[in-house]
Amino acid sequence: MATLRDAGFEPEAPDDPLAWLHDQQPAALIFTLLSDSDWGLLESLNSSTTDTLLVVLAERVTVETSVRAFRLGAACILPRSTSPAALSEAFSAALDGRSTISLDVLRALISPEPSTPSDEHPSNQEREWLRSLSRGVTVGQLALEAGYSERMMFRLLRNLYTRIGAVGRADALVTAQAKGWLGP
Repeated sequence: MATLRDAGFEPEAPDDPLAWLHDQQPAALIFTLLSDSDWGLLESLNSSTTDTLLVVLAERVTVETSVRAFRLGAACILPRSTSPAALSEAFSAALDGRSTISLDVLRALISPEPSTPSDEHPSNQEREWLRSLSRGVTVGQLALEAGYSERMMFRLLRNLYTRIGAVGRADALVTAQAKGWLGP
């Protein structure tokens, strides 16, 4: 916040970024990825508007996380440990319609997406969601238990299904069973 203030911006820290974006179109948002569920929120932020400028801070910036963030609408991605000067520079560049992308990330972005599912394993929370779904819990009930809206829960699950290479809930549960993710 101080970095943005020092650069002449008037930053806000909304409790509900989706509602804030609805009221602030167009907007620029610095979004920090801290957990698996943040990817779902990033997807929701991107799908809720096309006018929002998303600057993403991630714990680890790899080719994979960068490509994923760019495909979800990020204008740039930086490590959380980036210096205030680098953040201010990247934010200003993004506002001017520019972004710095490493050659590895650029090559990955322009190459066709792999047709095979990723090797990424679901988090413990996501495994619990899969276990609950396998026991017949509805998405609405799951959302209530997890503290999300039903719509957000559907998005988070869709993102999970895609990551594990499943085409829907039934396929995800078959995959989860086959990989041993539904066990105790």
